[in-house]
Parts: sequence; C-alpha cells; structure tokens
Amino acid sequence: MNINSQLKLYLIGIFCVTAWGSNFVFGSILVKQFDPGIIAVIRLVFILMFLYTVTHQQVRGTRFDKKGWLLLIAGGLIGVSFNQWSFYASLQYTEPVTASLILALSPIVTVALSAYYLKEKKQLMFWVGALVGLSGVWLVITQGTWFVPSIGLGELLIGGTMLSFSIFILLVQHMSKTMSVGAITWYTNLIGMIGLLPFVSWKSFPSALNVEWKYCVLLIITAVIMHGLCTYLWNGIIREAGASNISLLLNLEPFIAMIFSYILLKQIISAPQLIGGLIIITGILISLRTKSFRTIEKQ
Repeated sequence: MNINSQLKLYLIGIFCVTAWGSNFVFGSILVKQFDPGIIAVIRLVFILMFLYTVTHQQVRGTRFDKKGWLLLIAGGLIGVSFNQWSFYASLQYTEPVTASLILALSPIVTVALSAYYLKEKKQLMFWVGALVGLSGVWLVITQGTWFVPSIGLGELLIGGTMLSFSIFILLVQHMSKTMSVGAITWYTNLIGMIGLLPFVSWKSFPSALNVEWKYCVLLIITAVIMHGLCTYLWNGIIREAGASNISLLLNLEPFIAMIFSYILLKQIISAPQLIGGLIIITGILISLRTKSFRTIEKQ
C-alpha cells in the first residue's frame, strides 16, 4: 500500500471519527427528547434508506452460506442492536465526554480480542500501554479519587458499547474477506433494526411525534451521516488497513467530544477528564510503538 493510499484511508477515518466524536454531544441532546430505543429504531430506518441507495447493486443477488448468515446475525445483534441502544441509553446517565473517554479504549480492546481470537502474541509494551489506558479510564470514572469508584449505570452501558464495537470491528474484518462492504453494512443494519424491535418501548412512540421539528431533523441528519455514510466508509477502510491499525483513530473521539461539548453544551471539561484523556492517549501511543501496530497490511 503506497503513502497516498494510506493517507486517503486515514483522512476518511478521521472524517468518520470526527462525526462519531460529535455524536456524543448530539446524542445527549436527543435522549432528552426521545426514548433511546425509539432513537435507535428511527435512525436505523433512515440509515437503511440511505444505504439502499449506495449498496443495492452490491446487495442485489448476493448469496451467503450458513456461516455467512451466522456472522451477519452476530454482527447485526452485537454491533448494531446492542451498540445503538446502549450508546444512547448511556447518555441518559453520564456526560458525553466521560462516555467518549471510556469508548476510547476500543483500540486496545480490539487488538486484545484480536490477539485472543487469532492467537497472536503481543509484546510486553502493548500490555503496558493497555494498563496505562485503563488507569486513565479509572481516573475519569472515579472523578479523580482513584480509590472510591463512581461507576454508575451510564459508565457500565458505555462500557458495553465499547466492547460491542470492538467485537463488531473484528467481525467486519473477518466477513470482508468473502463479502462486499455494501452487503455487510446493509445486512448488519437490517438485522440490527429487526433485533431491536421486540425491546423498544413502543408506548413512548406517540410522544416522539410531538417533538419539535428541529430535533427530528437532527435525528435524521446524524443518522444518515454518522451511522449511514460513516459506517459504510469505515467498513471499507477496515478491509484495506485492518481493524487493529485503523481503530487507533478512535483515540481522537474524546477530544472531539470535548470541543463539541464546550461549544454546544457550554460544559467545562473537568481536570480528571482532561488528565484521564491524556493518560488514555499515552497508553495508546505506548501500544502504538509495538510491532503489531506499526505495520499496515492489506488484509
């Protein structure tokens, strides 16, 4: 892979991560107007409408074997159904910046899961970096006390979001060896929406119809851009750069969330959040120096 190709992939990745980082703030605005399950379903409807326009040629006539369907179902339920619901549910109980800092552990968790799944041996410095990153998250969720945890439902939910996203990245990398990006993106979102339907509080739906139009527009736009376009682009660059390498860009999310929180919500970033964020990034950079992260291979 030449330098120009690498640069293009990482610019696309940065665009996606910028959109996702801002989504912590937009999500915290939306959960004050809609039930988390309703948000997830409405978003997925518009995501699927958008995806059909860009993936229908890849999806049309596609056939999968039993293993392929099992992978798609797993990806849809874990990476879409649970991921979408837990993300918005977490923002009811925790601040956008705190949520983004916890989610910033995704790169290390992704590689750790990859090491277990692919039986790869990781260097000592990788695990040192992982521990440093975990200490940063611990500082944030304990609000600087270190010894007295303040782990609430919001932190647990966003932790589940982080884990489900890491699993989904690896599933996408595995599926992309035999499936098109369009088919993966379309079917996982379709299965994810279907998987959500039985668990949505439909009694909250009538109230959603009375929400101000500007919030409905925000819901639709963020759905199409952040979870339609960006998911499609992200799944594509995973195929080219690899899950472990490209997931490092997710480290930018906390700082993007901080900027948008300050601009849109007027939230002042606390010292534990800022210091914790720097510690997390330091941990990632330590892991970055290991051999497994330095080589970009075309999968």
